[in-house]
Amino acid sequence: MTVKTLADIDIPQIAAAINQSFSDYIVPFQLNAEQLQYKIIQEDVNLDLSVGIFDNDALVGLMLHGLRKNNDNLVAYNAATGVIPTYRGKGLVGKMYDFLVPKLQKLQVQKMVLEVIEGNEPAIKTYEKMGYNISRKLVCFSGTANVDEAYKEISIKEASTFQWNQWLSFWDIQPSWQNAVQSVENSKAICKLLEAYLDNELVGYLIYNANSKKVNQFAVSASHRQKGIATALFSRLQQILDSEMYVYNIDGASAACISFLKALGLKEKVNQFEMERAV
Repeated sequence: MTVKTLADIDIPQIAAAINQSFSDYIVPFQLNAEQLQYKIIQEDVNLDLSVGIFDNDALVGLMLHGLRKNNDNLVAYNAATGVIPTYRGKGLVGKMYDFLVPKLQKLQVQKMVLEVIEGNEPAIKTYEKMGYNISRKLVCFSGTANVDEAYKEISIKEASTFQWNQWLSFWDIQPSWQNAVQSVENSKAICKLLEAYLDNELVGYLIYNANSKKVNQFAVSASHRQKGIATALFSRLQQILDSEMYVYNIDGASAACISFLKALGLKEKVNQFEMERAV
């Protein structure tokens, strides 16, 4: 078996290997070539830093990695790791890391980040052996929002301009890689925006993907919370989607946010751990 980057491997072959690797996963996960291409763009996956293990020409294990600068530090994000079932137990993940880490060190990458489903003990133990530690818990929700008519004094408007300078001032938790500002910027062509106004003042926003029904981000100004603003945003979103929605990777430390989503009637779908290690 040989280890090499995925730079010269076509997207359909990578997608097929991912689907084989996740065919028996705790949470069903399958994607086609078009969805994988979108993931690569959104998450800044670099195929020169993504690794595959090949048995002759067959791709039997792989790791996708994105690369970004965060506060002047380069961070690598593991966007997917998988080994097809018949090749597990052979230490292939370790072999891929042995190949990858020197490349990251040469680039002066400071940190590596990944997400793993809570309860996936074999994967968690494997990553711990690779030097990863749990940094935080991420909670994922899905369902339909059960909301009454929102407060009439709150105006919800569809927007087209990304007002990051103002929106970021509403934050008190950081989103995960998939929902970070750069990920949203990378996919802004298919993102939709809702903004909440109170007395003509912008006090909240929500970004979502109408195709996947996923909420990328939402936040309310700290000085205007407990006024029904987030409820009004989700009420409008539920009207627009008229279907189930998905709110993934909420920081487990944000008790207020988690309580709010539960109060809306959304259900915890799965929990993940975000894990980090130095390079």
